[in-house]
Amino acid sequence: MTDHKTILRDFVSVFKNWLSAHYSPQEIDDLRIDDAGYPEWRPIEKYFSSLITGGEMHQLDDEDLAHLLYLIARHWDCGRMIAWLSNAPALSNIGDLSVSDFMILASAASKLSGTEYYDAKCQFAACFEKKFDTLTPEIENILLEFYHSNDEYTKRISLSALAKLGYPAIRVLLRQSWETVDEEYHKIGCLYAIDEYVKDPVLLKEYLVLAAAEPGDELKKYVIRLIIMSDTKKERYYKW
Repeated sequence: MTDHKTILRDFVSVFKNWLSAHYSPQEIDDLRIDDAGYPEWRPIEKYFSSLITGGEMHQLDDEDLAHLLYLIARHWDCGRMIAWLSNAPALSNIGDLSVSDFMILASAASKLSGTEYYDAKCQFAACFEKKFDTLTPEIENILLEFYHSNDEYTKRISLSALAKLGYPAIRVLLRQSWETVDEEYHKIGCLYAIDEYVKDPVLLKEYLVLAAAEPGDELKKYVIRLIIMSDTKKERYYKW
């Protein structure tokens, strides 16, 4: 029987030793590290692939899952263990990760706190947006947990995923985001969710008015882009 506990504990220990040898404590705390540059990802990927093919994900306890999710978080920029960078249906690029195993990992990630897990949470949120079409109660609960994370990027991607999957209270969540998160790209994310998924022209117009009063060059560019796109759609409609 595979000793998952020892294997995962050793993988994390060796990775952290590598970090300590190459980065200062402050850089590590701030996550200013080149995760993709770690030279020993291949054995970790091979182990992850064996977990998938052997159907052993359900054997991992909370400690094991926390260690695995730490590695998945640090693997974020590689995008292979969790295929969050692609729009293709596959949930992993190194094995046939089933939806049930994906949900085990996503649910465990939603229960973890600490900045070292932010880069895992955003991967699962992105996959829910790109690769899922139905909002189940379990997915809703996970995404809401991700949304209430202190990490702005995870919150933004989770908001978009909830909008795409038809979360019933998305307008309430959009208002909450707009009024409480004072960050330019988060407001762009709100506009994106309305335009791409909610598809309510009246609501979009309301938020475009609000956005016009906000600072930020990128936000202003995005507002102009949406206005031009909206005018183009109207023009096409009237021509037709």
